[in-house]
Amino acid sequence: MKSAVKVSMVTFFALALLAGQLIAAETKFKKGPNYNNMNTQQLQNGLDVTIYKLISNGFPSGPHYNLNIIGKKDLFTCPPQELDANGAPIYGNVIFVPEMTNGNTSVQDPTQIVFESGLKGPKSNPTTTELQVTDWCSGFLGTGSATLLLPKNDAGYDVYARALAKPTNSPNVYINPSLVWLQDELGNDLYYLGTFGSTNYFSWGTNTFYRKKGKSPGLDITPLFDYTGEVCYLTAPLDSTGYTVKPLCGLDANSDGIYEDIVLANAGTCPTNYVLIPTGYCKTYDTPTFVFNVADFAQYMWDYNNTGVKLLQIRFYPK
Repeated sequence: MKSAVKVSMVTFFALALLAGQLIAAETKFKKGPNYNNMNTQQLQNGLDVTIYKLISNGFPSGPHYNLNIIGKKDLFTCPPQELDANGAPIYGNVIFVPEMTNGNTSVQDPTQIVFESGLKGPKSNPTTTELQVTDWCSGFLGTGSATLLLPKNDAGYDVYARALAKPTNSPNVYINPSLVWLQDELGNDLYYLGTFGSTNYFSWGTNTFYRKKGKSPGLDITPLFDYTGEVCYLTAPLDSTGYTVKPLCGLDANSDGIYEDIVLANAGTCPTNYVLIPTGYCKTYDTPTFVFNVADFAQYMWDYNNTGVKLLQIRFYPK
């Protein structure tokens, strides 16, 4: 019993020393304008390496990448890119968006957040081991979409979120997920015919997240990243394992040889203005699959409608 107590005390002091080192080390990390310095135990790349513990805020314990989406007033000026001493860009894990989405294109751009990853990693930086926000403003006039790179993970991620703000006038965020593009490792475009999952907590409405009164809980939003449906080539892939030949229908509205839309043929027939593609090569995902695990490279996007939420915290937990 005495030896067990001695070991426990040694372990306690070792953990306390480690926590103190992490807190002290925070001041040494370089901070770009989009770096989240709200948590003194968080590294610049967004990967939380703090001591594991059970937490009561709805978030699981364990290593994860952090993303913080911060609401700002319309006149907010997007911070410039910061560079390190060698001239290399410093990337963080914060995105700035309007606090109130008003839909008036004369004063706001659409608020859109693009996530880039895939089985091979983000196409623009496949070997990254950090969550990197490479374009950190969206929704403000002239800013376009925000972009972040998420490291590859063969098993995907569990994703959690919570909204923070004063709970006055029911601040909330609505998120509409969609795919931008899919490609294989050779740069060939893939066509997708499917849907994403959704959430509806506390009868808030589909994919809508409110700042509740009292403690705001972390909620599982993984279904927003879960894809169900088909992923298809229009020509035979180099490796056809798992692919089935299916007739498809393509819409080429401006006759430029690029299909704006692809759908499955219905008993060999196509909708009006669609042309028949007799041999499409499709892989079917009947079970919801993490979106970045259906292609070598992918861009996935949130249309983000904010009504007063000052901070939406997102955590990506590798499975």
